Amino acid sequence: MKYIVLFVFFACTIELAYTQNKSFTTFHDYLIAASNPDSLKNVKGNINPNSSQSLHLLIATKLGKQNWDAPMDIQKTKQIVQLAAKQKSQIDLAMAYFILGRHYSFVKEDSLSYDYLIKAEKIFTKNKDTTGMLYCYRQLRLSVEENYIDLAKQYFNKLITLSTKSSNPVDKYYYYRYVISVDPYFEKQPTEPQMLDAFHKAIEMIDKYPYCEFMRRYIYHSLQQGYANLNKYDKALDISLQTIRHPKIKADYLDYQNLGRSYIRVKKFDEAIVALEKAGKEVKTASPTDFRRQRNIYKLLKTAYYNIGNWKAGVKADEEYDRLNAIIFESDRSLAMFHLKEKYSFTEKEAELKRISLEKQVVESRNKLLQAQYDAEKREATLKNLALENQANESNTKLLQTQIEINKKESAIQLADSQKKLLFGGLLVALGLIGTILLFSIKLQKTNNELLSLQQARDKFYTIIAHDLRSPMNSLNEMGTLLQHLISEGKKQELDKVIRQIENMRQQTDLLLNNLFEWGKSQYFINEPVAQPDAFDAVASLQMVCNHYLPFAEAKGVSLAMVLPSSLLLKANQKGFEMAVRNLLDNALKHTPGGGEITVSSRSSEEGKLQHSIIIADTGEGIAPEQLRYLQQVFAGKIKPEVGRYGLGLGMVLIHHFVQKNKAALTVESKVGKGTCFQLALKA
Repeated sequence: MKYIVLFVFFACTIELAYTQNKSFTTFHDYLIAASNPDSLKNVKGNINPNSSQSLHLLIATKLGKQNWDAPMDIQKTKQIVQLAAKQKSQIDLAMAYFILGRHYSFVKEDSLSYDYLIKAEKIFTKNKDTTGMLYCYRQLRLSVEENYIDLAKQYFNKLITLSTKSSNPVDKYYYYRYVISVDPYFEKQPTEPQMLDAFHKAIEMIDKYPYCEFMRRYIYHSLQQGYANLNKYDKALDISLQTIRHPKIKADYLDYQNLGRSYIRVKKFDEAIVALEKAGKEVKTASPTDFRRQRNIYKLLKTAYYNIGNWKAGVKADEEYDRLNAIIFESDRSLAMFHLKEKYSFTEKEAELKRISLEKQVVESRNKLLQAQYDAEKREATLKNLALENQANESNTKLLQTQIEINKKESAIQLADSQKKLLFGGLLVALGLIGTILLFSIKLQKTNNELLSLQQARDKFYTIIAHDLRSPMNSLNEMGTLLQHLISEGKKQELDKVIRQIENMRQQTDLLLNNLFEWGKSQYFINEPVAQPDAFDAVASLQMVCNHYLPFAEAKGVSLAMVLPSSLLLKANQKGFEMAVRNLLDNALKHTPGGGEITVSSRSSEEGKLQHSIIIADTGEGIAPEQLRYLQQVFAGKIKPEVGRYGLGLGMVLIHHFVQKNKAALTVESKVGKGTCFQLALKA
């Protein structure tokens, strides 16, 4: 046995020496480097702390600690995110996001966990990193499982599909693990022979790849859970004992906790107490601040004491369980308030940056107006100079005429010729001056028209900002007073409702600010043709936008369904397309009550026409007849949209401009009380 241990140690040492000069490009690379976290400490001492190699080893160290359930410094992990962003390394940034998301999942901060894991999953998916995608899918399922069962099932199905199709043998790990544990999300539950077959394949994979050794403990835990799910508690107890005695598994408090639970299931309460007491002592040493795991152990311990009739010890365990519960509750409440303040502090900073950006645009517009005014004054001065020159020419002409009269007596024939030449030359000069004056007058008129158009566009932009920002700002003022009252009164239930309302208002305000920024940045108010757009896959864009709105729809109780083909190529401005779909989805979600349905689908035209239609339909309130006729006339090109008329907001105006500039077509149908359907037709 000692030779096997030495072999594994030397293999890991050689692998670590190799990783010093290796480029980390995938999650799998970090998995190999993280197989021996203790050895990484010695390697880091010889590397420049600001180099990319140092960043790789820091990430591998954090990942290794998580794999072996070691304590982790969360502040240092956040510094890794900043260092990865500074070095512009996508894979390092994705790994840091994953480690943060995994940490917050362990401590039950599901909202933060979900945010970081989504960021990591996007980068892994973009780089086609299957191992990173699988690890994210599993943690995302854990983050949403308590509140969003359907979303958790989606992540489970993605994980099973990708794990079975991947060519990387290590990617099969999660498929084996879920089969072994007889996961309830399987439509057809695995049988005991299938469970044991998956167990042996997983062990073979771990034996073949030494850097996967940390997975052995989880495979044995999954086998315990599988037998428990099959109600074969004696076999589950046998696997728990094998885990404790296994030479390659260093048993910890979690293993003794599982052993105690297995003893309770077969009603061997004395043995359960011994195992759980050992688990309680070890968890206080290994993780003294992990109150949730301590609570779970004392919950099992009080059950065992009560069942053997040791009421004194049972009451003592019960009191410790209640004490830990109170600590967890107070910690969760304080943490929620901290995250709320942090979140809205960030929102205020972001809004301030956008406000400064808008002010910068206004200053630039004002400077352009001043420059145009200066140019106009310069042209006027040029015209005055020309007039003075004209007067000088006229004076010179008079002098010449006087000289001609003096010389008249000398030669009548020469005088006649000189008069003709002089008159002809004067006529040419006059015609030239008149033409020059007319040319400058036309250019000046054109410049004045352009200045007037820019001024009207500016006034229109100010009107839109005032119209769409007035309602959110009034709501924020009211919410601030209400929050202060609820916090002082300690009304947690009402406070949670107000927080959800603020979150919804934040989503609406974020969309509004994005619309305003898009409006000012793209200069939609100038009638200039857009550049020839490139083809892009509309399905990817639609899935991205729908995934963004899916949690809000589920929170409201609205079904958001996508019925789309595998691919749908369109020729249009991609950012403008996503902006239009986002506004249509936001509008549908806003006007669809709980229990309603929103469907995003597509339809292709007949052969030869090369046109695709994106359809967004809801079962909401519908649109009033007068407002519907107004919208239909706007998108038919008969009238121009006006903000505020029939409740028309900036989002619909932006959609109208997108349709006009991309030569698309938008039709709308609606019935009051039954719902609304928007159909956006674009060239394929």
